[in-house]
Amino acid sequence: MVTTVSTTPSPAPDAPVGGPPRRSRGPILVAIIAIGLVAVLIAVGATVLAIDSGAGGNGTEGGTTTSTTADDTTADTSGTIDDEAAASDNVAATTESRLRYLIEEEKLAHDVYVTLGDLWGTRIFDNIARSETQHQNEVATVMTALGVADPRIDQVGVFADPSLQALYDRLVAQGSTSLQDAYEVGVAIEELDIADLNADLAVEDDPAVIAVMQNLLNGSTNHLAAFQRQL
Repeated sequence: MVTTVSTTPSPAPDAPVGGPPRRSRGPILVAIIAIGLVAVLIAVGATVLAIDSGAGGNGTEGGTTTSTTADDTTADTSGTIDDEAAASDNVAATTESRLRYLIEEEKLAHDVYVTLGDLWGTRIFDNIARSETQHQNEVATVMTALGVADPRIDQVGVFADPSLQALYDRLVAQGSTSLQDAYEVGVAIEELDIADLNADLAVEDDPAVIAVMQNLLNGSTNHLAAFQRQL
């Protein structure tokens, strides 16, 4: 009796039925969702930056909007007007101070010449002293027109300006030593007047004040020549 042995292989016990195994899709979906979220965040961030940049170009700084209103413009304009008014006041004050000094400077010349004329008895001091009185009257007229107070003290040899008081005392002391020194004092006074008048004319812009100063300058030039002829 022959025993038949089957040679058909038996299926592997561990082989899956129905084809190769399927891979899980869970990790792939998670990765896709994560990539999508990142893209959304990037897009949102770009939008925020664009908005900030646009706002910055329109006058924002540090996230705070700065607006210019009509009130701001009015404030700036009023500040400019105030500055111009202050500048005008400074010009007026400068003209006033020049006139106040000038009339006392003319009084100084007058008082020195009167004092030295009494001391030495020479006509040149008396003649020029009368001219200095006329100069004071001219300055006083324009000061009155401009509303400038007259600082003169109605006493020979007394001055409101301390520097002119000291100058008067020194010039009288110098001119009292000799007649020659007295003439030299006259020269020094007129040279000082001419220098001061030229300096004032260089900055003064009031036509009436300029006219008076120019007339005084012409007079001082003549007085200087008269004293120089005595030397």
